[in-house]
Amino acid sequence: MASCTKVGLLGLGTVGTGLVELLTRNAHLIENKSGVSLEVSRALVRDLSKPRVLSKELITNDPEEILGDPDINIVVEVMGGIEPAKSYILRALENGKNVVTANKAVLAAHGLEIFEVAARHGRQIGFEASVCGGIPIIRAITGGLVGNRVEELVGILNGTTNYILTRMHEEGITFADALAEAQAKGLAEADPTFDVKGIDAAHKLLILAEILFQSRAELEDMVIEGIDTLESIDIEAAQEFGFRVKLLALATRNNGSIDLRVHPSLVPNDHPLASVSNEFNAVFMRGDATGELIFYGKGAGSMPTASAVLSDIVEISRNPESRLIWDPGKSVPFAPVEGDSRYYLRFPIFDRPGLIGRIATILGDHSISITHALADLVCDETNRGNVKIITHRGNASAVRQALKEIEASGVLSSPPVALRIFH
Repeated sequence: MASCTKVGLLGLGTVGTGLVELLTRNAHLIENKSGVSLEVSRALVRDLSKPRVLSKELITNDPEEILGDPDINIVVEVMGGIEPAKSYILRALENGKNVVTANKAVLAAHGLEIFEVAARHGRQIGFEASVCGGIPIIRAITGGLVGNRVEELVGILNGTTNYILTRMHEEGITFADALAEAQAKGLAEADPTFDVKGIDAAHKLLILAEILFQSRAELEDMVIEGIDTLESIDIEAAQEFGFRVKLLALATRNNGSIDLRVHPSLVPNDHPLASVSNEFNAVFMRGDATGELIFYGKGAGSMPTASAVLSDIVEISRNPESRLIWDPGKSVPFAPVEGDSRYYLRFPIFDRPGLIGRIATILGDHSISITHALADLVCDETNRGNVKIITHRGNASAVRQALKEIEASGVLSSPPVALRIFH
């Protein structure tokens, strides 16, 4: 007979409801495949009057009925946010319970403290659902790839921004219109700041970098740029040059240090990441033994995220005394470094004799060489246009200095645009 694991849910929103539905629908399948029987004993909600997928006697608005219940084996935190989620997680661990969380924000901000408490009390933390939803990337890194030295990880880690960029590419619509469409479809929050500014992807990258490289960093250590300032003209130019624009999260070994960045990048059309569309996520990695790998799937949504949460519950139920898969005590401080890159540059110009040559000269003075260039000029009373350039690899600091000098020369009608090119 299968052993029974009793689960306490902190939160019964989109992910919590999906988890209950998945457990109900596939109970026999889960038990037959894993040898574990799962039972939701109690769920914490804010509003007791709302209709729920669980019976009323299993619903509570008192966290102590879960955190203090000695019969509950695993506490599943799917509330989101920092507080009270962090306090509840710590209390559960201190009470001898294993914890599963889908909360990338609390792990990115307070992972060190949470895992130290878990280690002190001999408990486990499952966090597969915190990165890329239904893609089992955490387990792949800590299990299947444990014998690999991974040199590079590049991910499309945010489904909202990938959907917006897909619509901008395929339909030629503006960022504002694509965002409104994503919100109408429930793919973007009413306040999309964390997504479109790159912060959500940065939280996820911090978690992946910690378990991949044992390198501990903070958001302020990273280069983080969003997609909210992208214009349709740059999406179109990328297509002209043979690229797609993606919001990439990059973690790369660089001369003994780790380069962590989140920013829009031009991805060559023939690279697998270029074809990742809509709300899908993907992670590309290069290991010294495996070579190149790519993981692909839905990175958000009720059922994909619930599937990842369920995988952690089952794994902990089968091996309740296993060691932590993330040991913050072994982490080394992050040493920031900004690697070289190729660039797409756009200069909005006033059409004047010798202007394009002047731009090329300033770039050359900073050791930035050009591989491709396009110029579009409007022959009317404004005499404005755009010079669009693809460069060879160049130093980020040199590019910034060159752009600053070009902007100060007075030949531009508005500030220049610079986007990095992936590989």
